[in-house]
Amino acid sequence: MRSGRDRHPRGLRRWLGIAISAGSAGVVLAACTFPVRFATPAEVQQATAPTPASSNVGSAAPPAPGGLTQVQAELRHLIAQIGPSVVRIDAGVVSGSGLVLDSQGTIVTSASLVAGSKQVTVTTASGQEYSGTVSGLDPATDVAVVQVTRASGLTAVTFGDSATVQLGDVVVAVGNQLPPSATVSQGIVSGTAGTMPAGSVTLSGLIQTTAPMASGTSGSALVNVAGETIGMTTLGSAGSPGLGVAIPSNQVNTVAQRLLAGGSATPVGTAYLGLTATDAAGGGALVQSVVAGGPAARGGVQAGWIIVGIGGRPVPNAVAVGRILATYQPGQRVVLTVQLPDGSTRSIPIVLGA
Repeated sequence: MRSGRDRHPRGLRRWLGIAISAGSAGVVLAACTFPVRFATPAEVQQATAPTPASSNVGSAAPPAPGGLTQVQAELRHLIAQIGPSVVRIDAGVVSGSGLVLDSQGTIVTSASLVAGSKQVTVTTASGQEYSGTVSGLDPATDVAVVQVTRASGLTAVTFGDSATVQLGDVVVAVGNQLPPSATVSQGIVSGTAGTMPAGSVTLSGLIQTTAPMASGTSGSALVNVAGETIGMTTLGSAGSPGLGVAIPSNQVNTVAQRLLAGGSATPVGTAYLGLTATDAAGGGALVQSVVAGGPAARGGVQAGWIIVGIGGRPVPNAVAVGRILATYQPGQRVVLTVQLPDGSTRSIPIVLGA
């Protein structure tokens, strides 16, 4: 049985609340000197009645600007911005993409795409077709340079700093925009120390992404939300479909410049530490394995330790290890700063190998 206070229906209690509020307002307004007109019962009923849901979908107000519509517009703008800097490259029976380095016709692409070819066909986003010469390639980094003569109107790609790439960064992979092989995919950075086989070598330090890749996408631009190219996609000669990986832009640019200068892209006697590492959860490079008899092993480095510094320079992730070692020569002595599983740190002097 309901108590006395619960006998009134809810609707009645609501109207009582309105009446009490109106009465309170009347007391306040009574002190005013200007005339006051109170709403009639019909006006109160009209003002407080619930608004019926409209069954006419067509009369609904248009959605406010923003949301997915704005995201779509921004993605289209980004693709249109990058498109002129990405070209199509046909090398015999295979095709892919390339990135324009300068307006004179220097193109950088995947070495596995043009391997075995001296001449390739380069087609710009506007449909202009040129004959290109493979002037240098480095299988160890999967980077090659193609030179186009008498090119005009080319737009150079804008490289970003791949060292600043972080997990979760939104990226768009933009390939050549010529049908039927035009390709664009979108995702996030899912790793910054990936590896993959590429013929007789294994590429390491790659940017992994959830942006889908397929045959013919090698040499595409991996772009951040600022419109900067932070990597060049590659499938290697293994051609693994769906494997979203890209060579970091810093490495692409460095190797390309060495090839253009006529030097070796991978200098003989690159400094060698003798370990494999992946990104540590809290920053640094987590040592996964140590090569027996290598420089790191001789220094006492063990798997499970985290490299946080090399030669006084911070190591934010695994990619930074290779980038820092590239500034040293074999035989040089370097101090490795590591964090042990118990949280303590240790400085280890190591003589780099080759």
